[in-house]
Amino acid sequence: MLARLVQIGSSLVTVPLTLKYLGNERFGLWMTISSVLAMAAFADFGVGNGVMNSVATAFGRDDILGIRKAISSGMAVLSVIAASTLTFFLMVYPFVNWAHVFRVTSPQAMAEAGPALLVFASCFALNIALDVVQRVQLGIQQGYRYGLWQMCGSMTGLLAVLLGVQMHASLPELVAALAGAPVVSTLLNAVHFFGFSRPDLRPAHDLVSRETISQIARLGALFFVLQVVVSFAYSADNFIIAHTLGAVNVTEYAIPQRMFALVSMMSGMLLTPLWPAYGEAISRGDMGWVRRTLRRSLTLVLGASIGSAVILLLLSHQLIYWWVGSRIQPPFALLLGMAIWSIMDCCGNAIAMFLNGASVIKFQIIVALMFGVGCVASKLIFVRYFGLVAVPWSTIISYGLLNMLPCLFFVPKAMRGLELKSPALSIVEAITFPLAALHEGEEA
Repeated sequence: MLARLVQIGSSLVTVPLTLKYLGNERFGLWMTISSVLAMAAFADFGVGNGVMNSVATAFGRDDILGIRKAISSGMAVLSVIAASTLTFFLMVYPFVNWAHVFRVTSPQAMAEAGPALLVFASCFALNIALDVVQRVQLGIQQGYRYGLWQMCGSMTGLLAVLLGVQMHASLPELVAALAGAPVVSTLLNAVHFFGFSRPDLRPAHDLVSRETISQIARLGALFFVLQVVVSFAYSADNFIIAHTLGAVNVTEYAIPQRMFALVSMMSGMLLTPLWPAYGEAISRGDMGWVRRTLRRSLTLVLGASIGSAVILLLLSHQLIYWWVGSRIQPPFALLLGMAIWSIMDCCGNAIAMFLNGASVIKFQIIVALMFGVGCVASKLIFVRYFGLVAVPWSTIISYGLLNMLPCLFFVPKAMRGLELKSPALSIVEAITFPLAALHEGEEA
């Protein structure tokens, strides 16, 4: 919680500071580049999530050797992916007119577009290789360790940005300060965790196993497809706005979007550790805990997100004015759409954590594919006619019809299937669970 609060606080400070320093177009360029790289979060081909699920399953079986094999094999694959990704980008980089891609017009923004993206891409590639330590810590229920190092990275990045503004740094230099600090903190986390805290889990070359790589790759491939679709559906907003209306319009959308993203960020703080916890509980056959936790997490997230979204909506104009001044004045319809979407997103994340922990990925891919295509297509069409307001409302309608409705019918069925396969299932539970699952489905 402390790490998340520091991360949020750093964002709240850097946004008005950099907006005033960079101006609307260069700030919009920064936000667009961030969104493009968020869409590229699937560049590890799902291997990171495959490692986390494999570690959680082995941890549930108290299989230390299995955990080390997953870590060693995952780190080897992620290192190759990181090197290949950065090499490919460096080969393409000189041949693309990045100023034209982001539709920036001022000479300074045109000159900084390519270098800023290059810095972001380099930090991103480095983080791919180092990401395994976070996945391992989450998989063994020690995600707080990563959170502490992440907090240090956020604070260092904030201080670096403040120093950069005082020294009149360029946009690529500010990007290096903000994006590079978390990479350094993750590296230090890996050195401390594998070197001093848990040397028994230290990766080793001789533990890299073709069988383990194949297992991780199969699961990772499913996560990869899911990440591709979800990333484009969720993170394409700024890019669509920049390409359709121009980068200068991204600022009016990105700032309130960041404000309402706090709702999803806070719920994610509570929900993300449940992903490997579900995997461990299913591996141990503790399905009673799984059912109770899913029901409680949905109830908690729904209540908390409604309360938070309503407060932000009522105070939105005043908060934005306090935050960045009178530079932007988003319409109420845009803010209302963002508030509703934040609530739906939180509830969807609660369900996704269960499905991810249970390795129920194919269903998510089908649903996410339908949602992604419908969502992006509707945004591309309606943004031209209705402007920024169309972005959140297109997401709401597409998500409700193409994601929430299928989950309403599928999740009770998936829970029942896992319960019947559970090694800890008793005869009484086998008889009574279908009725309980049906009742839970009616409540949902």
